[in-house]
Amino acid sequence: MAETRFGGDLVVGALAELGIEYAAINPGASFRGIHESLVALGKPELILALHENVAVAAADGYARSAQRPMAVVLHNLVGLQSGAMGIFNAWANQSPMVVIGGSGPADAATRRPWIDWVHSARQQVLVARDHLKWDDQPASLAALPDSIFRAHRIATTVPYGPTYVSVDIALQEAELAPEQVALLKAPAGQARGNALTAPPTELEDIADRLVRADNPVLVADNTGKDKRAYDALVRLAELLAAPVVDLQARHNFPTGHWADCTPARSEVLADADVVLVLDPRDLMHAIGAVDHIAHGYRPLVRPEADVICISTNQLMLRGFLDYCGPTGDAFDVLADTTECLPVLADLVSEGAGDRQDRRKKLAAYTRTLHPAPAATVGESGEFSQPSVSRSVFEAVRHGPWELANGHMRGAVRSTWELTRFNSHLGRNVGAGLGYGIGVSIGAALAHRGDDTVIVNLQNDGDLLYTPSGLWTAAKYDLPILTVVINNRTYAQDRMHQTVTARSARGHSITPAWGSTSTSPRSTSPRSVARRGWSRGRPPSRTSSRKR
Repeated sequence: MAETRFGGDLVVGALAELGIEYAAINPGASFRGIHESLVALGKPELILALHENVAVAAADGYARSAQRPMAVVLHNLVGLQSGAMGIFNAWANQSPMVVIGGSGPADAATRRPWIDWVHSARQQVLVARDHLKWDDQPASLAALPDSIFRAHRIATTVPYGPTYVSVDIALQEAELAPEQVALLKAPAGQARGNALTAPPTELEDIADRLVRADNPVLVADNTGKDKRAYDALVRLAELLAAPVVDLQARHNFPTGHWADCTPARSEVLADADVVLVLDPRDLMHAIGAVDHIAHGYRPLVRPEADVICISTNQLMLRGFLDYCGPTGDAFDVLADTTECLPVLADLVSEGAGDRQDRRKKLAAYTRTLHPAPAATVGESGEFSQPSVSRSVFEAVRHGPWELANGHMRGAVRSTWELTRFNSHLGRNVGAGLGYGIGVSIGAALAHRGDDTVIVNLQNDGDLLYTPSGLWTAAKYDLPILTVVINNRTYAQDRMHQTVTARSARGHSITPAWGSTSTSPRSTSPRSVARRGWSRGRPPSRTSSRKR
């Protein structure tokens, strides 16, 4: 006699059919049918989290590290509300994931008193719809697998992002007829992605502008999401002998490369006549300096400079919010850099010619930008952000390792040897808190079975949002090295008070900082900007410390 199968088996079977390895959950009654199917069928593997934000952040980190999505299953309304910040981060980070939401009974006649009423929203996805790529609420068993297959296809089409399928508890617990088991087979073309590139004439025009430029500069932010784009950027920089600035939404360019001018962003942009900006989270952020006092920015490029932007940002604009600001007079090209950068590099190679002299000049300049590695302990025996960052790198450098989280105000890029694709998973563009430990769990799941150590340079405040993530990491024996960067204060409080009091209002900042501070105020050294690589001026370096 054939074993009885249920609607929850359809959900889990569809995820398995898609090759999804893991499904992260924080248990709740509204998806008990899916939960039991995950346990019974064993694939995808169930990953238990104690907070929905950890579960979603794990899927974010997994997608960044593995370049494919995992699943998250959320308890109906309240679970979706708890995980909504992580979903927003994933949308802003352009990380693909399939989120399944359990839903209380749509049929009011089958609701339990109180709890099913207060948790069974009409269109519960409204909590998060404005930062999802797509959502669905299938009303029948026949529609359920196709909905999940479509959610996966949309999540993995550029620009990547989270999708959401709400599954009524009644569907989860309904028995399947024998013919309904056959619904599980995914469409044959499911694994194929859709290419999105610029017209050949536009790429030829861009290549011509870059080749003819006297001082072209390449700026990359999220280009390192794919190895093809990462490799193409290196090739393009070498063909043009052009400075590269890495804005680090992802790791886009090798540190220590002779074209790496990230520390001298302001100087090389000021000298540029053509600026190619790739996958910026915001174009004005990429080519300007933020003015925290006046709530604005000042441009770092000359008005006559030719600015070209290639991204899929136009597809991220929503009525709820704009993903980025306006692009002004820039030549704004809608394309996936994974597809168009290799073609652009080929076009440039046809006309770039010999640039050995320019390459030598640029290499001599960048050598001045990359000082010797920081000591692991400061001159007076104290720790600093560069010294801590370097100490952690020295502990793992013989690898394999992957840095999942942490920038330490730029200290990481100057103290770690980030020379390979995906060696650093980049920034949390959405800036929602509770991110670091969850994304590190996801990266560790992506490397489960190999010897890679995942490194998490964890801000203390961010960890306090989701400390239960440490439990999940321990439960699954995940090799994560977490170093908590404890500045003994809540930095957001101190930073905004300082800017407002000192700069905007002329107030003294000598009074006590209140309950968010546990130690006296200190100021770390600041390096003065370097100037003028294309004009041959050597950089100047000074530093100061306030006691």
